[in-house]
Amino acid sequence: MAIPARIPFTQNGTSTLLPKHEMTWTQYLESPNKRFKLIFQSDSNLALYDGPTTVWVAQQGQPFITYGNKVYENTPSSFYLLYYAVLKDRERVRTWSTFNSTPPGRNETAAAERTYLRLQDDGNFVIVDSVSVWSSNPAIPQAPGAEDSIIISPGAALEVGKKYIAGGTTCIFQTDGNLVISNGPLGVLWATWTQNKGAVKAVMQADGNLVVYAANDVPLWNSGTAGNPGAILRIQANGNLSIVKENAVWARFGYTPTIVPKNVFYPDNRPGPFPTFKDFIWTF
Repeated sequence: MAIPARIPFTQNGTSTLLPKHEMTWTQYLESPNKRFKLIFQSDSNLALYDGPTTVWVAQQGQPFITYGNKVYENTPSSFYLLYYAVLKDRERVRTWSTFNSTPPGRNETAAAERTYLRLQDDGNFVIVDSVSVWSSNPAIPQAPGAEDSIIISPGAALEVGKKYIAGGTTCIFQTDGNLVISNGPLGVLWATWTQNKGAVKAVMQADGNLVVYAANDVPLWNSGTAGNPGAILRIQANGNLSIVKENAVWARFGYTPTIVPKNVFYPDNRPGPFPTFKDFIWTF
């Protein structure tokens, strides 16, 4: 049996295990508030700590499976994400895995490219399938789970003239009514080209449609993505603006299959830095 290619995890101490990434002994995820740690220990156990206290280990609720397969015996122990989160324990010749919801079209290979795991401030860790429904530039890769992305939640409007900066990417709804994505020396990467047409607001609607409106709610441009309630707008550091539907497919506790993301961007313009992806939290 061939082992799918995996990417070494190099962001020790972040809160997110990105798609197809693999952790080795002593590597860990840490919740944004620094309270919880999910550690792949040197004894090949996966444990969640609340400060110094162990509050969860991988065997809880889902037992290990013992293998006699030489493929497992002759490869190092690791914890990785290929749609399912899998702990491979070479020393005991056993494997533990999450039990996820069935992905769209039962296509686990495609889902593995877009599914990430995140450790939250409440001690829950959640596997999320991030399905793109629209992209400003399909040639630029999606960035599911990237912590440097900025999330605009359903129902939120972009403030006129304010820059939303993710890495080297800037998103701005200009005072002339144009919604623009730019990236430093590369200049403008994408725009709605609604300048000087009376545009007064750009809204990520609750129905999943991104719309630029003139006065009296006359639409001037839209992404054509209505019918995706709960979808979010994601400003990526790589220059892509995406509308994505985030679906929880497994969680340490409280998981149900009908999840809607909480609002994470502050429409009331409260002070402080813009929330990035790591500020996002699932509740059940």
